[in-house]
Amino acid sequence: MAQVSSTRSSRTARKAGVSAAVAVAALVLGACVPPPPPPPPNFAVCPTAAVGQVQVAVVVQGGLPQSPPVVCVVVPAGSDGLDALAARAVRISQAAPRLGFGDAFVCGIDGFPTAPACGDSGPNGFSYWNYWTGGTTWESASIGAGDRIVSQGSVDGWVFGTWDFSTTFPAAPNGSADFGALTD
Repeated sequence: MAQVSSTRSSRTARKAGVSAAVAVAALVLGACVPPPPPPPPNFAVCPTAAVGQVQVAVVVQGGLPQSPPVVCVVVPAGSDGLDALAARAVRISQAAPRLGFGDAFVCGIDGFPTAPACGDSGPNGFSYWNYWTGGTTWESASIGAGDRIVSQGSVDGWVFGTWDFSTTFPAAPNGSADFGALTD
C-alpha cells in the first residue's frame, strides 16, 4: 500500500508541478503579447490655437485612400490657403503640397498624383486639384489658395478629378462645408 500511496503522491506532485509550469508560462507569454495598437488619431479634432493663430479645416478628397478626409490645422493669422494646406501635410506626416505653373497651381497633395503630373490633359479632360471654400455651403473658390487669407473657422476643400468642362464639371467635396460639423 505504501507503494501505491507513494505513486499517487508522485503523480499529484507532477500534476501540481505541470499546472504551476503552465500557469507561469501563461503569465510569461501573456506579458510578451503586445498591447493592441492605439486608435488612429482623429485629425478632425482641432489643436488649440494660441493668440495670433487661427483654426482651419482642410478637406481633401480624391487622393490617397489612406489620407484622412478632414484635418484641422492651426496657422498664424494672416495665412493663406496654401499655408493651411502645407500645415495639413505636416500634421499628418505627408509630403508638402507640390506646386506648378509658377507656384500658382496645386499639382500634388500627399504626393498624389506623382510628379511630374500637374493639370494633365487626357482623353477625358483635365486632371487636377480643384479648390473649394466652405461655410454654409461649398463654393468653387473664386481666387487661388495663395491669394485667399484664411480666418478662424475657415474651411478649404480640395477635390482631385478629371473634368472636361463641357459635360463634366468639378464636383464639390462630399459632406458638410461647416467648420463646426467637420471638426466636432
